[in-house]
Amino acid sequence: MANAKRLLIVDDSEIDRNVLRNLLSRCFEISEVENGYAALELITKKPCKIDGVLLDISMPVLDGFNVLEIMAENNINIPIILVTAEATAANVHRAAKYAVAGFISKPFEPQLILEKLGNIFGIESLPTAVETHEENFGKTETYETDTYISKLTSIYKAYLKNINLDDSHCQRVSKLMEIMLIEYGLANKTELDTLDIRIISKAAYFHDVGLMGIPTELIFKKETMTGSEREIYNSHTVMGANIIWLNSSENCKFFVKVCSDMCMHHHERYDGLGFPHGLKGSDNSVYSQLCGLAIRFDKLFSKHKEINDVQFDFVINEMKIDKGAFFSEHLEMLAKCKGEVINYYRTMDINSAVEV
Repeated sequence: MANAKRLLIVDDSEIDRNVLRNLLSRCFEISEVENGYAALELITKKPCKIDGVLLDISMPVLDGFNVLEIMAENNINIPIILVTAEATAANVHRAAKYAVAGFISKPFEPQLILEKLGNIFGIESLPTAVETHEENFGKTETYETDTYISKLTSIYKAYLKNINLDDSHCQRVSKLMEIMLIEYGLANKTELDTLDIRIISKAAYFHDVGLMGIPTELIFKKETMTGSEREIYNSHTVMGANIIWLNSSENCKFFVKVCSDMCMHHHERYDGLGFPHGLKGSDNSVYSQLCGLAIRFDKLFSKHKEINDVQFDFVINEMKIDKGAFFSEHLEMLAKCKGEVINYYRTMDINSAVEV
């Protein structure tokens, strides 16, 4: 694209970066990074070849406002469009001191984004969102699935924040799924491609989305529930599947199938003593089995302040003691991923947040 403006997308959410890239790549040159540090490396490079930045406010370690502050200190003047799920008065007031060009809200509204960028860069001929979708993506599932996941993420994160919970556990389960699926594909010579792995891993993030359908007080009462309360709490599995099934789009059917199954069956056990259906062995899908394994591993491993080989082995052995909970080959597969898992956890602050 001759003379096209180059935009830098800065967001720790791969799905949100995909949505924005797919929407904008027809009209702009796109670069993308997943954190503020990487963004500053590009922005401060001489000469800077970035014409505008779509900057997520909420990122770990170095958030959007930290990036803005460093840019201001170094007199770097590039149009900044803040991306946020919370365009609150406080955020707008805080952003005003940096003279940002505007806000883009999550979940994304494609046509509004195109109009805003057109106004900022004086481009009058940007295509409509519908035209961009049909020409760039045809009838593939990717665009619509990514958009759905982005919107669902915004809703779920807002719910968790409203009840003073955090989504770090969900993020780690998603990453563990990605790590295990790569190993699973290698070990079983399956045809899982990178897109399959990405969508399945993102689906694991929503395994407990059904909590939105049960009384909030039960979420904080896990150890002292009565029998009837436990029954209500356990119904979050079915509720989660029902929430995901609300999307009947043909273009999202793979994600909906995998995600609803994980929501429904992540509490099943390999010996058939789980819930809600008591599925045994391979009656439960391999993805839901791996999701349940990732959930249990993270619940145990994230309790430890030390992140090392000893603690990893301790948790794996602890999980093996509960015979019948997991397929032994899946546990061995996770054990083979020790190095990558430990490296990942060392990048996460697992002791600072209250989690679901």
